[in-house]
Amino acid sequence: MMSFFSLARAKQKKWVKQALHESRHARHMRADIAAPEDIAALKDGERALLDLWRSKASAEEVDRKIDELVEQAHVVFPPRPRARIRENVEIFTVAICVAMGFRTYFIQPFKIPTGSMQPTLYGITVDPEATPTWSDRMPFRPIKFLMTGERYREVRARASGRMDAVTDFQQRNQYLRVGGLLHEINPNMKFYFRPGNHVVKGQVLASGRVRSGDHIFVNKVKYNFSRPRRGDVAVFRTEHIRFPGISPAEHYIKRLVGLENEEISIEPPYLVVNGNPVTEPWPFRRLLEEEGYNGYVLPRVDQPPMPLMQRPTDVLRLGPGEFLALGDNTGASLDGRFFGGVPMDSLLGPAFMVYWPFGPRWGWVH
Repeated sequence: MMSFFSLARAKQKKWVKQALHESRHARHMRADIAAPEDIAALKDGERALLDLWRSKASAEEVDRKIDELVEQAHVVFPPRPRARIRENVEIFTVAICVAMGFRTYFIQPFKIPTGSMQPTLYGITVDPEATPTWSDRMPFRPIKFLMTGERYREVRARASGRMDAVTDFQQRNQYLRVGGLLHEINPNMKFYFRPGNHVVKGQVLASGRVRSGDHIFVNKVKYNFSRPRRGDVAVFRTEHIRFPGISPAEHYIKRLVGLENEEISIEPPYLVVNGNPVTEPWPFRRLLEEEGYNGYVLPRVDQPPMPLMQRPTDVLRLGPGEFLALGDNTGASLDGRFFGGVPMDSLLGPAFMVYWPFGPRWGWVH
């Protein structure tokens, strides 16, 4: 067994190390503004403490020297009020700044809101016939959501009154008015009332199992050193796109199917580049072979604004530094078939990883 003396000496060794660390920290932080004699006294104190410790002096002598060194360090670098809180705030601030810088210049997270990139990436989906299970109750509900991105959701009336017809519609959600209050509901949920019905506060208006869209990381560095490749799943800014319904402040994610100076057309189910159908790399062949997908299709629009590519004979000619981006699920995608090519300086970078939720698509993006 270790003796009491050995235990006491081991504990005192930690105090010696802490005192030396505090003294060196004070020297490094204040060397440019502290009095030279105070810095020299600190160095002498550190050497004296080390010599005393190595000579196996008595515990009382070592303790006195530790106290002296700490006092000398406080002369050079006086302790600030609430030092521990200040230090934690500084660490947190530095961590936030590093994370923001990393996000700005290297890797940026995005989430997929729609199904335009299925089957490669999924947006928010809803199972309207879902019923709650034991895993949808506390305390398991947040654990399930963190792992799978799934949650059973019920929209209950926050007031009593007549349920009016849809009052607004914005892409993926619709709004119902009950008792003067708007209720946001995913249109794919199961509805239990019709417009005109009377609803009592607390009744379930709609329900369903909501699955969060894929959350991805985008490499913002790659296109600074290499040209985009056909097949890249890339995020781009819409600042240079002029098409109704597209805000210039958005980010889109699509697959790059056409490269600069190429001629692109669509002869369903094929994407045609310079007169040749494209079946490679694998993601292009996948759209032709996977059940539920029919390759590339042309948009069906019979009123303005008309897309640039409506017929198999429509050819889109890309200029220098221009790329064509299409959704994998072209049947439900607002993409380059409508607004044409995307300039190089709008490309943010390729998506390379689904980091959440932890499901079948977690991992590298293909």
